[in-house]
Amino acid sequence: MAKKRFTAEERYAQIVKVAMRLFSQKGFKGTTTREIAKEAGISEAIIFKHFAKKEDLYSAIIDMQCNDKQGQSFLMRRLEGKEGRDVFREIAAFLIQMHQEDPTFMKLLMFSALEGHKLSDIFIRTRAIETLDYLAKHIARLIKQGSFKKTDAYIAARAFMGMVLHYSMTQEIYGMKRFFRTPVTKVVNIFVDIFFEGMEAH
Repeated sequence: MAKKRFTAEERYAQIVKVAMRLFSQKGFKGTTTREIAKEAGISEAIIFKHFAKKEDLYSAIIDMQCNDKQGQSFLMRRLEGKEGRDVFREIAAFLIQMHQEDPTFMKLLMFSALEGHKLSDIFIRTRAIETLDYLAKHIARLIKQGSFKKTDAYIAARAFMGMVLHYSMTQEIYGMKRFFRTPVTKVVNIFVDIFFEGMEAH
């Protein structure tokens, strides 16, 4: 059977996916472009045709995981038109489901942080801060409306995100999902209820 011929776009995506998997298994320093090429069944020359240097793969990984073809964040698109509790539900559901379906990206970010690698820095400066800013502004509006108690909106946003991300990390990285298989919708609703009960003005 003849080997499938990839389009340039398909080959680009294949290289990024293979790189993600190897980086998440062996770390960034422990993975070479030669290994990526071998795993993808191509030559190193083809990798360098798409990526001038190994470091260019890092931004490509973030783009593939976080952005649509127009460069807009998948999460920001899902938040369009959302208000009140729906903003929190959408963020929590998106993150938990994303990590549940494929924990590779979370593993990559952990490797990056432990190795002092630039991938986590790129991610924080782009998508992570974008999400925190959006959530903090939403919380600030709820504080101004009198729905939430007066507090630091940015710290409150980090508290909510921390709750969600810690859950995903313990489920997918530490293996808690072997013991706890609560439906995502139930987890999301409980987290949002806990947060709102703590934040509501009395």
